[in-house]
Amino acid sequence: MRLKYGGIITPKNILLFASIIVATIVPYFIASQTYLIHILTLVLLFAAFSQTWNLLAGYAGQPSLGHAAFFGTGAYTTGILTFYLAFFKENPWPALFIGGIIGATIGLAIGAICFRLRGPYFALATLATTEVIRLLVLNSEFTRGGLGIVVPSPPPVSFFSFTIDFHEKLPYYYISLAIAIVLFSLIYIISKSRYGLMFQAIREDEDAAMALGVNAYRIKLLAMFICSFASGFIGALYALYITYIDPSMEPGGVLSLFTSIDPVLITIIGGAGTIIGPLIGSFIRIGVGEYLRITLGFRAGMDLILFGAIFMIIFFFARKGIWGFVKEKIIK
Repeated sequence: MRLKYGGIITPKNILLFASIIVATIVPYFIASQTYLIHILTLVLLFAAFSQTWNLLAGYAGQPSLGHAAFFGTGAYTTGILTFYLAFFKENPWPALFIGGIIGATIGLAIGAICFRLRGPYFALATLATTEVIRLLVLNSEFTRGGLGIVVPSPPPVSFFSFTIDFHEKLPYYYISLAIAIVLFSLIYIISKSRYGLMFQAIREDEDAAMALGVNAYRIKLLAMFICSFASGFIGALYALYITYIDPSMEPGGVLSLFTSIDPVLITIIGGAGTIIGPLIGSFIRIGVGEYLRITLGFRAGMDLILFGAIFMIIFFFARKGIWGFVKEKIIK
């Protein structure tokens, strides 16, 4: 077989496969460093979560400030099902798909109403809707209100003589890696399809796209369905991994403003409208942010100030994100 640019074996694909292999084997060398495994798991989870925002805003041009609604309802779906029903305590995995369905239902309901608005009005409408959902959860006894919900870890799973213990962090790393690979591949396939072209047409000029026969409303609903289902699924998995969820406004609250802003920051840092951007942004937002928090933990707020400075420097020198800068200045 000859190396032929444009075929299956290309420098880009070789680098991609090598990266997946490295991501697969690295945990075996750092398995004893559980905190590092934890950070890498969060990097993968939030890279996948941010990719959903990237599809809606980066490709379809619909900037949302309400992604916490999908993520949080997915997390609360897992929490409520495992809290009230014994079946899901023993087998919580179907709750992930139910969380995705609930997230998609809410996403389609928000889209059906808010897609009548454009630009900042759409963003503000999604933000307001998320806050309404958060207040409903906070003030409901059924959702345990401000107390939050403790989510039990799934029971161990055995295959012949091999046992997967979900009290450990390593299984969640590989689950997160698998989800990230599937979601990134799906977004890549969509971006190269005719739907991807319609998303980008709507992003560039919605009126012109409609004049060419694109049903902008339905296409935007399709983007919303994909991103809200995936966000709900990821939120449900996050609840299983963290084992505790609450509706507080503090960082870590699954329905907080911080949860909505994180995918925005991650995507902008890495590069909106690119496939690899959310992964790069997640490494910086989660990895660097956590490093600064630990290093400067004795000085409250200094980590946020420094990260804000880093974000401004990146945005000043790389308006299209880090990957956009690399493609424009280095890969010509």
